[in-house]
Amino acid sequence: MKDSVSIQLTQVSQGRLLAILAHPDDESFGLGGTLARYARQGVEVYVCTVTDGAAGANDKEAAPGETPPLAQLRRQELECACQVLGVHLHTLDYRDSGMQGTPDNHHPHSLYQADLDDVACRLVRVIFQTRPHVVVTHDLTGGYFHPDHIKVHHAVRRAWNKLEDTEACAALRAEGFEAWRPARLYCSALPRSALKWFIRIQRWMGRDPRRVGKNRDIDLTQVGIPDEHIHVRLDVGPYVAIKEQASACHQSQGGGGAQRLLPAFLRHRFMRYEFFVQAEPPHIWAHSDLFEGLEVDE
Repeated sequence: MKDSVSIQLTQVSQGRLLAILAHPDDESFGLGGTLARYARQGVEVYVCTVTDGAAGANDKEAAPGETPPLAQLRRQELECACQVLGVHLHTLDYRDSGMQGTPDNHHPHSLYQADLDDVACRLVRVIFQTRPHVVVTHDLTGGYFHPDHIKVHHAVRRAWNKLEDTEACAALRAEGFEAWRPARLYCSALPRSALKWFIRIQRWMGRDPRRVGKNRDIDLTQVGIPDEHIHVRLDVGPYVAIKEQASACHQSQGGGGAQRLLPAFLRHRFMRYEFFVQAEPPHIWAHSDLFEGLEVDE
């Protein structure tokens, strides 16, 4: 498998952030406000997208006319979104595994079928290439129990443990890569208090919160984490418009996350904050910035 770097931007760095995410659109629907904020604050921001998104829905009403194969289309949409967000893009070429229990889980090139150590070593390569001070990824549940999100979480944790292991991923050192350990690892999070509010709005609008998303396969009543586990409540209010513009690039996926179904004033209120749990180092206090207190000099 060949990894790629498709977008290069030149900017003055005040630290580096790497988001390791499962699918094209996770960088926009999920963390778009965070990535846009740091990119515009002078942080050098990278996105590593692990799968090709080939098992996603294809909203032909949102993207009419002749379209290329879905994986190719989603790559184009991803590049569009990264340009809007102002981030560098790395990609791995695992196939999208689809939701749990679907035939896509069994595709031999799917992330679901991939060896966890192999995925982790490929992520170590990306970390050594980009040398981030902060890494963000999916949480243990994958947000909504998507098997690719969960696999990415486990692969990132495995990669973190390999960063200073002289035996693991030895080929990278043979190629001349210098070891690098980021200062912090965060997992994105959905606090239950925010979800309860969103669920009430969904019911008020006559929608079933147990069946949301393009494929109606996400049960919002089963996702989220207790608020007391949240470490960072990141204010991305000034960047919501950029997040929505990046999300609009993903026309095959409807051009936005579940929040697009809300009226504009509720949507902006719901999207003002993005939330994180600090996974490494553990046992940390609450703070308001992913880089708070970090020295980012080489």
